[in-house]
Amino acid sequence: MYHPRLYGTHYEMGLKYGRLLYEKVNFRIPIISEEKRTFGLACYEQLPDFYPELVKEIEGFAEGIQDRAENLGAFLLSLGIFDTTGQCSVFAFRNKESVVVGRNYDMLYDFKKFTESSLVAPKDKFSYIGQSDVFIGRSDGINEKGLFIAMSFVNGTKVQPGIGFHFIIKKVLENCSTTRQAIEIIQTTEVSSANNFIIADTSGDITVVESAPQGSQVRSCTQSKPFVFATNQFVTEEMKAFDNGGTEWSKSSARYDELEEQLSALNQVDLTDAKKILSNKCICLRLRKEQFGTIWSIVANLNALEIERAESAPNINNYQPEKRLHWWLKKRT
Repeated sequence: MYHPRLYGTHYEMGLKYGRLLYEKVNFRIPIISEEKRTFGLACYEQLPDFYPELVKEIEGFAEGIQDRAENLGAFLLSLGIFDTTGQCSVFAFRNKESVVVGRNYDMLYDFKKFTESSLVAPKDKFSYIGQSDVFIGRSDGINEKGLFIAMSFVNGTKVQPGIGFHFIIKKVLENCSTTRQAIEIIQTTEVSSANNFIIADTSGDITVVESAPQGSQVRSCTQSKPFVFATNQFVTEEMKAFDNGGTEWSKSSARYDELEEQLSALNQVDLTDAKKILSNKCICLRLRKEQFGTIWSIVANLNALEIERAESAPNINNYQPEKRLHWWLKKRT
């Protein structure tokens, strides 16, 4: 897993990272099909209205690798639409004085070589730690305000030119301090595919947004169940019609049921509890035949900005503390 540190304007961050990858590994944009390119370009046309700073970052990165921004944008915005994508497990638990979150990212083992955990500190935006398997955009993260967001893939019934989850999560992390603000971004964005977004803030506002091109629904915790969780399916009646299924090969229902059982048995959750849950043999995927499984795992106490990460299939002992966000916030002051 790579660990870049990116600061400055979006253009400066893109240029720095693009040049680094070009000079160190002679990075080139992967070749994609004409179908993906056409779709990606249609999405890229919408990006200036969604988040113009992202266009600047793409332009900087493209300059750094000596390519065109349109080519890079088409590649990035076609990701996760036509190919196998993450089959993940995520939860958030509200304690009396803290919120604890946990996330397993499940993907083809071949993608391990592309994974990165980045400290991102855009000028005049919130700084954050974010994980991904692509160099611009994020699959999950925690920002300086203690806001957490992560996605899990759902096999939806429709895709359309719009904004992919990588960029939705990036915009949320850079601009939101509360769950309500994040929900507004998701529900007012023309999304390109179906996903669950699990969101939590330090006030204890924890929720799942079941999101698809046809619409979205929010499901939150209750007094009797102070937690939310998601795997790779929609569970609200309103959204089930937009779920095409086909995720049982990754044990989505079994993981969902196990998460509910594990979380229901606890009155409160600390980081050790979170690690045990994510290391559970049902929740942590190890699919040898498919060469697919958990390739990183995150646990965090949002109120303390205490973050730990396992950079492979998790167990109770292989998480390492993430200190870069605290380092940056101290340096900035």
